[in-house]
Amino acid sequence: MNKKELVAAIATSCGTSQSQAGEFVNAFCETIVGQLKGNQNVAIPGFGQFVAKHRPAREMRNPATGKTMMAKAKTSAQFKPSVGLKDL
Repeated sequence: MNKKELVAAIATSCGTSQSQAGEFVNAFCETIVGQLKGNQNVAIPGFGQFVAKHRPAREMRNPATGKTMMAKAKTSAQFKPSVGLKDL
């Protein structure tokens, strides 16, 4: 399912127009991204949790040249499904 199909399914399920459902999906995604950028987790009971995971700087090796270099520290998004969702 892609975003267009998701918007259509939400619009049908809620009895709204596709433009309103599209605004909802966009607002939902922007809210989650904003919270993760602020290092805040987003938990949705029965669905799962979006977590901002910090990865520290580390030493790595370039396989082509064999040189060692430092990889930058970064924060990435991670999704942890709830127990009910895992059972599906």
